[in-house]
Amino acid sequence: MKAGLKVFCVSQVGDVFFFGYLFVATQFLMTSNGLEVEALAPALAFEFLAWGPALVHLPTALGLGLTSAIFLKSAQTLFYPWLLDAMEAPVPISAQLHSSTLVIIGFYLFFRQRALFEVAPSLLGAFVVGGSLTVVGASALAFFQHDGKRLLACSTASQLGYVIVALGARAWEEALLLLVFCCCNKAYTFV
Repeated sequence: MKAGLKVFCVSQVGDVFFFGYLFVATQFLMTSNGLEVEALAPALAFEFLAWGPALVHLPTALGLGLTSAIFLKSAQTLFYPWLLDAMEAPVPISAQLHSSTLVIIGFYLFFRQRALFEVAPSLLGAFVVGGSLTVVGASALAFFQHDGKRLLACSTASQLGYVIVALGARAWEEALLLLVFCCCNKAYTFV
């Protein structure tokens, strides 16, 4: 029960960051439609907004909320322990966590707003660093796991870290291939 509450809380915090992205998009672009934001992204490359005394790059401000939501939803960097704790659940719930909405939604958000990230290269750098930290951290944590389900969760977090690194390196097709492979691999594990 405690693990389910942790998953719910992490998911809700990710939603708060996503709503922050929607708020900034609505305030400054007058739309929250993903297709319209994607179409406007190339024109936003040199747009700045006044945020207090500082000027902030608009695509970076938009992408920051989206990046935080993606990292929380897809169990990256410091946020993957919820995935390990969620493995206490029965097998069908664990299978859904590994191959379905809770983890994959972060990647769906990225692919829907890929054009926005292309004009905010600093965020792509954050993806490379965050994904690399996830790969190293989850792999190191796997050495100390004695429970098979938690070991599998470390493996999942590590594989998703590779996907994040590929996204940060602008290897879109390779990232999608890694994601599909990871999902199929984990889904077949629970069959």
